[in-house]
Amino acid sequence: MSKTGISNMLRDVGIRPTPQRVAIYETLKGTTRHPTAEAIYEAVKSDFPSLSLNTVYDALQTFSEAGLIRKLAMKENISRYDGNPAPHGHFVCIRCGRVEDLRPAVDEELERIDLLLKDKINGRIVDRDCRFYGYCAECEGEMCTYEKKN
Repeated sequence: MSKTGISNMLRDVGIRPTPQRVAIYETLKGTTRHPTAEAIYEAVKSDFPSLSLNTVYDALQTFSEAGLIRKLAMKENISRYDGNPAPHGHFVCIRCGRVEDLRPAVDEELERIDLLLKDKINGRIVDRDCRFYGYCAECEGEMCTYEKKN
């Protein structure tokens, strides 16, 4: 999405499209790494030397409240941000901290489970946050290599 497209989209949802907000949103939409606010700050601060980390947090909160992004509250009181606001699952590596989107086939299975459970939950479901924790393929490979050496 172009900077003009981002500006128009922000305006459409009632957010003033400052150059900093546009850059923050563009950075988040340009990655699938689920960065922290600090990582986004590091990515855009060279273009905006007077930018503060607080400004990044405020922009991310505003985007999240508007439904433009997803805030992922992680363990140890750390938040990661996802440019895809649609409900979908994640895999979190407990060794390196990598956060990855689940494959679409897994998300489809989770949606089927949601339908099966919706009548068994005393309330109206409006969102889902499903995470699986384990070892990513890279960390699993490193651990297996380490175990073979020892």
